Amino acid sequence: MPVYYHISLFIHIISAMFWMGGMLFFVAIIIPVSRRKVYAGFRGDLVNRIGRRFSRYSWVVFGLLIITGITNLLTKGFSAGDLVSAAFWQSGYGSTLHSKLHFFLLMLVLSAVHDFYLGPKATRLMSEEPEAARTARLRKAAGWIGRINLVLGFLIIYYALSLGRG
Repeated sequence: MPVYYHISLFIHIISAMFWMGGMLFFVAIIIPVSRRKVYAGFRGDLVNRIGRRFSRYSWVVFGLLIITGITNLLTKGFSAGDLVSAAFWQSGYGSTLHSKLHFFLLMLVLSAVHDFYLGPKATRLMSEEPEAARTARLRKAAGWIGRINLVLGFLIIYYALSLGRG
């Protein structure tokens, strides 16, 4: 394999680690700590600021994952012609890649809904109307999208390992 394949694969793996690690850190550390009474008055602002910062980096990472994913395929010996061939997508490798890409696309769509609508609106309402029913609904919806994305991330990693290890 060419050296640029290894560089691209390294960037791809580091990007996936950043995304998954960030989600796990958010779920396991940020959210539970923010629920402490000491943060009650500014919980929404705290979660919003951390979430926005993570979101900005995440969208850069998504771009890197797309670029390095294409680079990995092309430097692994596949051509653009292979990628538009029905035979490729019906093969074991193509079928696995197809599943991985569909989960990634779903994760991107859910991330966009979470990062650009539900998350900001829920955290704003946490500060403005912390006890309102719609605040609770939006927080719950944003939380579920985050959990679903975490599961999708694990599925993507599973399929990525299947591609690399057979």
